[in-house]
Amino acid sequence: MEAEEYLGRSRLYRRLRSGPHGRLVECYAVRLVEERLVRHGAWRCLNVVGGLLSWIAGRRYKLVDLDEQVVERYLRHRGGRQSIQPGDRAALKRWLSVLREEGAIAPLVLPPLTPHERIFKEFDAYLRSERGLAPRSIVRHLPVIRRFLHEVCSGGASALCKISQGRDPLR
Repeated sequence: MEAEEYLGRSRLYRRLRSGPHGRLVECYAVRLVEERLVRHGAWRCLNVVGGLLSWIAGRRYKLVDLDEQVVERYLRHRGGRQSIQPGDRAALKRWLSVLREEGAIAPLVLPPLTPHERIFKEFDAYLRSERGLAPRSIVRHLPVIRRFLHEVCSGGASALCKISQGRDPLR
């Protein structure tokens, strides 16, 4: 089902599509349809994106300035005027994803992993591949592992060799 067929009667969609970022709004609408959002959910996503576009225009931001930090500022602003719904962050994250795929904004730059984050990531991969744990089980194990590693290996990966079966692994 095409976005036009699904959202064509929506005044909000027509207004956003006829605006300065119409092609990007169409791409976003296609994504909403592909992800099979119900009409009200798709309308809610478009409403949040429309609010963001109005807000950045009022602040004299350009679309290329948009990133996660700007979105957080917008959500704080929006939260002061109305309640943030559970799907609002996801809608804006999806919008940023579409903008990145279309080359309208810069790709996401992830900060480098800390030594502990690297350990957690490797342990996650170990639990997944070697132990065959389901993602839900891994999520349940990681908080305990995080606490343990922060207590025992406060120095990061170099302190891993200090872990032993003895009573006090730091001796």
